[in-house]
Amino acid sequence: MDYDLNYQEDAGNVDLDAIPNKIGDLCGEGGTYECTTCGEESDFKKGDRFSGCDHCGDEYLTWNLLNAA
Repeated sequence: MDYDLNYQEDAGNVDLDAIPNKIGDLCGEGGTYECTTCGEESDFKKGDRFSGCDHCGDEYLTWNLLNAA
């Protein structure tokens, strides 16, 4: 029997709006953020849109706030 190792039972039911700090979202608090994929740090100002990571280029990353400005 073959198994799909990438299969996730509820993968089609992910609410993308519930994921915070993803690419294109507005930054609610300015400061230094860390890419959840590679750990690269980047500064965002309040009201900026979160961009992609210049280091890893992952289009599905999110940003975690490390230090508020």
